[in-house]
Amino acid sequence: MALYPLLFRPVVKPKVWGSETWALSGYGDDQSVVSNGFLEDNTISEVLEIYMDELVGEHVYSRFGNTFPLLFKFIDAQDDLSIQVHPDDAQAAQLGMQGKAEMWYVTGATPEASLVMGFGRDTSEEEVRRRLEDDSIMEVLQVVPVRKGDVAYIPAGTVHALRRGTQVAEIQQTSDLTFRLYDYHRPGLDGRPRQLHIDESMAVLNFGRLEHPLADYKAQNGKAVTLVEDEHFVTSLLRLDRPVSLDYAKRDSFVVYMCTEGQAAVRCGGSAVQEVVVAAGQTLLVPASLPDITLLPTDGAAVLLEVTVP
Repeated sequence: MALYPLLFRPVVKPKVWGSETWALSGYGDDQSVVSNGFLEDNTISEVLEIYMDELVGEHVYSRFGNTFPLLFKFIDAQDDLSIQVHPDDAQAAQLGMQGKAEMWYVTGATPEASLVMGFGRDTSEEEVRRRLEDDSIMEVLQVVPVRKGDVAYIPAGTVHALRRGTQVAEIQQTSDLTFRLYDYHRPGLDGRPRQLHIDESMAVLNFGRLEHPLADYKAQNGKAVTLVEDEHFVTSLLRLDRPVSLDYAKRDSFVVYMCTEGQAAVRCGGSAVQEVVVAAGQTLLVPASLPDITLLPTDGAAVLLEVTVP
C-alpha cells in the first residue's frame, strides 16, 4: 500500500528539571509508534525497514540505512538543566556511538527565561576545571535572555543548557550521547547525585567565545524561512495564514513538520490525495515518495517547523 503522512504517539519523560516529550524517535528502545492509518502501531524503524528510500529518500537511505537520522523533542524546562556538551561524529565514533548536533526553537518563555550558550569569553581547560572545583563556572558561561521565537543552533563542542522558564522544540541527530559538565550538586530523581563527565567534556569542548548565540532571521507569512542549515538537518519556519503549496521532488528527503502553534492540514497529491491534520505539540512525517505538499491552516494561523535532511 502507498505511504501517507504519518503521525506519532508522543512519549513523555519526567526529568529532575521538568519533562521532555520525544515526539519522533528511532533511537534504541525509544521508538516512536505510528498513530494513524494502516501503519498504526508500527514503530518508525519497522516502517523504515519495509519502505526504505520511499520513506526517507534515496540519498538519505544511502547515508543512514535503516536508522532514522533525526530525533524530535518538545522540552519544558521548569528548572535549570545541567551544563553539558556533545561530541561530534568523529569523537563519538571512538565510543562506537553517534555524535550530536542540535537546535532549539523557543516555543514559550517566562520574562526571566534564558539559555546558556557557549563561553562569554575565551577560556581554557585549566580555567574551566578550576571553576568547576570552586563553583564559579557560571562566571565564564554566556547566559542569553530569550523569548518566544528565538532560535539557538548548538553544534557539537558547544557548552549549553536550557534554563528555568523555557519551552523549546528540539531537533537533533539520532543520539542520546551527552557529557554533563556541571549540575549544581543536584540529586537525580532517585535521590542520588547525577553522574558528571568532566574528562569527557574537556576532550570535546570548544573553549573559545561563542560569537553569535542566537540565529538571525525574519519570519514571513506564507513563506518558508531558513533557521538552521548544517550537514545533518535543514530547519525552516513556516507561518501559515493562507494555503501554501510546496514541491520537494528535488530534495530527496522526508519532511517533518513540528507544529508549535495552531493547527494545519498537510495535503499530499498523487494518484490519491492524502490529508492529515497536525496540531500544536504534534509532529508529522511526510514520506519522500510524496513530494507535492499543500499546507492549509485550519484554525486561524499556524506555525510549523519544517525539517529535511540535506
